Amino acid sequence: MTAGATAPLILLVEDEWLIATTVAEALNQHGCEVLGPAPTVARALSFLEAAHPHMAIIDFRLARETTEDILPVLDAMKIPVCVLSGYAAAQLPTRYQCYRFLEKPFRMHELFATVDELLAENHPSSG
Repeated sequence: MTAGATAPLILLVEDEWLIATTVAEALNQHGCEVLGPAPTVARALSFLEAAHPHMAIIDFRLARETTEDILPVLDAMKIPVCVLSGYAAAQLPTRYQCYRFLEKPFRMHELFATVDELLAENHPSSG
């Protein structure tokens, strides 16, 4: 991330506490502001009513639901998405195939590279 720039706001949708807090802290250290973590679809949707993040990082499967109901809202808001999952990409529903994907477990440098790429592609620097 560029020093002096406004921190990008990233919606984090993850129900596993250890993963959520680890990813949130890592993103903060990477220069991002985290919206969440949201452990449920309902909570994620409430965050999206209150803010317009620069991107979203969402787990495919939460405790008792998938995040599929969030996708139309993110698409309508033109928010780029990175999907996290313990499943292989080929195992996810077709609806998820158009998004960036990281299979758990992943390394933080992979997450940072994905975040930086999505932000650069969707919010190019004006300077």
